[in-house]
Amino acid sequence: MIATLTGAAAVALVVPALVAPANADPANTTPASAPTDPVSALRKQFRPGHGVKLGEQAKLIGEGKTERVIFSRRGGVLEFGGKGVAASDLTSTFSLPGTDRKLAEEFKDLFAPSRTITVKGVSYTSSAFYAEAMPEGKKWLRTPAEPVSPGNPAQQMVNPLEPATLKAVLARTTARRAGGTWDGTRTVVHSGTITLGELYRLSPTVRGLLGAKPSAKSAALKVSWQLYIGSDQLVRRAVSSWTQSTRGLTSVDLTYLNDSRYSGWGVKSSIKAPPAAQVADFDELDLEGGNDDPFARILGTGN
Repeated sequence: MIATLTGAAAVALVVPALVAPANADPANTTPASAPTDPVSALRKQFRPGHGVKLGEQAKLIGEGKTERVIFSRRGGVLEFGGKGVAASDLTSTFSLPGTDRKLAEEFKDLFAPSRTITVKGVSYTSSAFYAEAMPEGKKWLRTPAEPVSPGNPAQQMVNPLEPATLKAVLARTTARRAGGTWDGTRTVVHSGTITLGELYRLSPTVRGLLGAKPSAKSAALKVSWQLYIGSDQLVRRAVSSWTQSTRGLTSVDLTYLNDSRYSGWGVKSSIKAPPAAQVADFDELDLEGGNDDPFARILGTGN
């Protein structure tokens, strides 16, 4: 699957030059009354019933190609509790390389749009991928909550909503420059690198994504990051990228790029689970649906 995507996908990542010294503040965006510590500013947002809006896109970039492919988009609301994100309501859409129509048609259900509501440690997902396998009248599949989608290496590797991660990453800032206006506020871009091994140690998001401790070779991979921080010291944009060689499996290296936008800090939110009558568990799914069953088509067990 990765080899096919790579063969139809995208150009080497071009990272903007970072030339300002680390102690510069060219945007001059920090008023005297504003908080001076992004971690403290983040913690002040951890109020039940409030949250932040997320808009995110992830890309797979294949070395030597001429087109950049958007692999997935996510958008919605992240709701805070007293210690961080406590609930979310996110809609995801996916795209395959437009040049491979046959592949896109074959996996159209697998990459169908989906909506996932996560609350109180449980996720509820609605998607065409398994719609035909659901019991009559059911539209939401209930599963244990995951901090990320396992196996998607293009998700945000630097999660600026985790205080420990934010603090550690900012301590590795090597450059700052004006970042333009995001969410109505002028920003300063803090940039640097951190290893995958360090992120695994610090970040629950990365531990959930990788599933297991990275090998010594993988742990040494450098993750480049940029954080756009407003005058109120809240993050408005987070960009991360890392490159992993797939030579031997394919003929290219893969770069994973994630660009996450945060807006409407403090927005009121009250995320609730879907109606119980519309919810099914995995063991209720009909996985023997034959040729019209999406599971059967993907696993090759249909007629």
